[in-house]
Order: sequence, then C-alpha cells, then structure tokens
Amino acid sequence: MRLNGRVAIVTGGGGGIGKATCIAFAQEGADIVIPEVNMTNATEVSEEVTALGRRCLVIETDVADGESVRAMVNRTLEELGCIDILVNNAGIFSYTRIDACSEAEWDRMMAVNLKGPFLCSQAVMETMKEQRFGRIINLGSLAGQVGGLVASAPYSASKAGVMCLTKSFARVLGEYGITVNSIAPGIAATEMAKNHPDMTDQIPLGRVADPSEIASTIVFLASDEGQYITGATLDVNGGIRMG
Repeated sequence: MRLNGRVAIVTGGGGGIGKATCIAFAQEGADIVIPEVNMTNATEVSEEVTALGRRCLVIETDVADGESVRAMVNRTLEELGCIDILVNNAGIFSYTRIDACSEAEWDRMMAVNLKGPFLCSQAVMETMKEQRFGRIINLGSLAGQVGGLVASAPYSASKAGVMCLTKSFARVLGEYGITVNSIAPGIAATEMAKNHPDMTDQIPLGRVADPSEIASTIVFLASDEGQYITGATLDVNGGIRMG
C-alpha cells in the first residue's frame, strides 16, 4: 500500500487515464477526490473506488475557473482534512489543422489544458507547504514534445506549456519537500484518442498503451519511490519517441 492514508485529487478522473489513476491510487490505499465536469462518469468511478474500501469525493469543477478550483480545494480540506497528491489530468483534445484553428478553440484549449494545471497547483501549494509534503503530477504529452504528430497546434502548445510549468513549480516548491513532475504519454487506448490514426507501426513496442500503464507511472511518482525526482518529464510512449 504505497499511498496508504494519502488524499489524492485527480482532475478529470471520470475516464481514461484519470479513471485508471483513481483506481490505481485506491488500490494503493489513497482516498480520492474527483473534480469533474462529467458527473455521471465521475460517480461511476467513485463507486469503484469505494468498493475498494477507500473514501471518494466527487466535486463538479471547472479547472479553468479559479473560483471553482478554490472551492474544490476548500471542500477537500473540509471533508478529508489534507491534500497530499494532485494529478493534473483534466484536458481536452483536437485534431484541427493550424490553418483552420479558431481563436476560440485556441483560448479554450489553453484555458483547460494549461491554465487548469496552473490554477490547481497554485490552489494546493499552501496546504502542501504547511505539511512540508506534496506530490504534483502533470499530464504532458508526446504532442508537446514534437509539435503534434496528428494533434492540433493548440493542444500541442498547451502540453508543451504544462511540461515547462512543471519545472517552474518544482523550482519553487522543492524546499518544502514537494515534488512536481510530468509524464508525456504517447497514444493510449482512451475515449479521447478513439479517432486517432493507427500508428502502431511506428511504436517499437507495437501497441498503444493501456491507461493502467500510464497510471502505474503516476503511482510511482506519487509514492516514496519517486521522492528524489522533481522537475522531470517521464516518457511513457512505447518508444515512439526516444531521447
């Protein structure tokens, strides 16, 4: 039970990698908070978490809205008493070509994918600093490293920003015993990627990732095993990009 007694917030935990992370955390002993816009999916995940014997709190949250984020954090502290782990997983995706991308799409992608992790991380900083303990794990992307193989420019740019933001928080929070890292998944078998072209011939391991394989890396970074890693981005991509 590597996370026994910990309280973990997993934004966008209602599906895909977020759901897999909630389940993996619960199996390792953590209580879970799921900030979501899709309450139906989040409630279903909550039932799976509680079936594992852990507490789970579902909170309707818009991660791109500071007031909504702060209300979620305050409720978490009121009901569960602390925040040990934050996983900034909530995100949106598009395939739009750069010459067809609207200003509205750009703004929404940046608001959810980049501003969201900024707001959530900022909102948990003080309680983690007081504890002198915390783990923040951000979801970057292969797209943010290569400019998008098929992903849109705003998605790719937002994820590149997330991986840079990771370093910014890591530099400030390290002295308080708080680690901040990101992971860069490649293609995973999630609802978000259901329309992704088949690129398995470009993946040395010959298949896309199961969400649980991404989640296991997140568990590692959240546990004591990852306590001397901070400011890093770990590739979890089956070898489609190396180095």
